[in-house]
Amino acid sequence: MTMKRISKLIIMALAMLGAATVSAQQLGVDWGVIAGMNMADYKITEVNQSTRWEDVRNEVGFQVGLMSSIDVWRLSIEPQLLYVRNKVNLTKDGQTTSIKGNSLDVPILVAFRLMGPVRLMAGPVFTVLNDNTGLKDISIQQLRSTCSYAVGIEARFLEKVRIDLRYNGQFKQKETVLGKVDVNTFALNLGYYF
Repeated sequence: MTMKRISKLIIMALAMLGAATVSAQQLGVDWGVIAGMNMADYKITEVNQSTRWEDVRNEVGFQVGLMSSIDVWRLSIEPQLLYVRNKVNLTKDGQTTSIKGNSLDVPILVAFRLMGPVRLMAGPVFTVLNDNTGLKDISIQQLRSTCSYAVGIEARFLEKVRIDLRYNGQFKQKETVLGKVDVNTFALNLGYYF
């Protein structure tokens, strides 16, 4: 996925959300922007000697995108559109390869208001586009599932500001040329509702 293609997708999404703003306000739908940092934990289990990695080092990545919230009683439905970037360094035979992954994720979260500004959230995450740099014989599609899940906690302040901490996990390991791969991610986000 090139940056040009990502930019076009984000501009189209912004245009659609902008066009829906007036009717969304009448329906009690809030929307805004969200950004944060993530740490993807790549766990690679070797299948045979050729897939053995001496070191797997995860690095801090980021995500940025659009969010919305539809409140119903103590629940809110929170679809999001996120551009996610993460990175892992793999070392074998003294050679280090950096894999940088880019994806377009669509979390569909349901949040339950506990008390005050605090909410618990959970839901599926659909990865609709994947791309990577750094390793020619594998694609990031082989590393990340197209459907995963997220659980976490969020808080809203001043009705406009949102902060959340979430865990994204895979339902099962992926078998790749690297070995059996689990990718679990912790993310901290800050959002603002317009």
